[in-house]
Amino acid sequence: MSFTFNGREYNVDGWIREAISLVELLAKNLKLLDPLPSDTDLTDADEKEIQSQINAMLILPPFAVLDFWSAFAAHHLRQLATSLRALSRTTQPRAFSTLIQVLSLLPDPKTEPYFRRFIQSPQYADLANIIADGFVQGIRWKRPSGPGQICCLIIHFLFWGNSTKGDDGKASIDADVRTKLARKLDALIGTPEFERLPEIQRVDIERLHGILKCIEGMPADYYLSSTRSYLEGQVDNCGRSSCDEEAELACSKCKTVRYCGKKCQTWHWKNGHKLRCFQVAY
Repeated sequence: MSFTFNGREYNVDGWIREAISLVELLAKNLKLLDPLPSDTDLTDADEKEIQSQINAMLILPPFAVLDFWSAFAAHHLRQLATSLRALSRTTQPRAFSTLIQVLSLLPDPKTEPYFRRFIQSPQYADLANIIADGFVQGIRWKRPSGPGQICCLIIHFLFWGNSTKGDDGKASIDADVRTKLARKLDALIGTPEFERLPEIQRVDIERLHGILKCIEGMPADYYLSSTRSYLEGQVDNCGRSSCDEEAELACSKCKTVRYCGKKCQTWHWKNGHKLRCFQVAY
């Protein structure tokens, strides 16, 4: 399989190498490798360069987009989390919003194991509050992201994150932040601004609104724990997509993709995972 990107033709092997190179460029542009001083925000030129690179991904085949974001998730989410914690939404709104936008563009954790591992890691549980509170306070939207994608990102943290990290044990987001978030969504849904959004964004906004109601309406973390158990049951199968056996053996390199046994692991290594096996930096 081959495709053309930026005037060059790539096969799968060549694209993985190029994707890793592009990931490093994005990390550099996001200032993940050289964090911004506390009194400095991204410039117009910085934002333009980042948006140009993100928008360029839109013309890629789906598998190539997944490869790009998988490499980014494996290599730079730890740095992104560190940067996001250090940024001020009020004095560094561009950088703050851009990092959340990038997170919102990552594939569904159900299908992207590196992102799923990141969300499930206890050391990043605080990001759920940071992102949700940022949404409440106001985030600068840049296409292809938007309020719907941010709501979907919050849902990922609710569904896959550890509910005990929230202050009331019902969700990974604290109770007061959930209350503010619900009010924000109440005020948004049904407005002309809401109706102008693409349907898929409206659906995700309404979905988060409904999830928050379910969380508050059930005892402890019953709703999220039952949902999480269901989702984890769907990803516990062998990493070889054609196999439905329960996975017990993890890849020794990435420690993220799991298999039912050596036979499927060997097959998957030869048929794709070798190229997409990244050592996780968290």
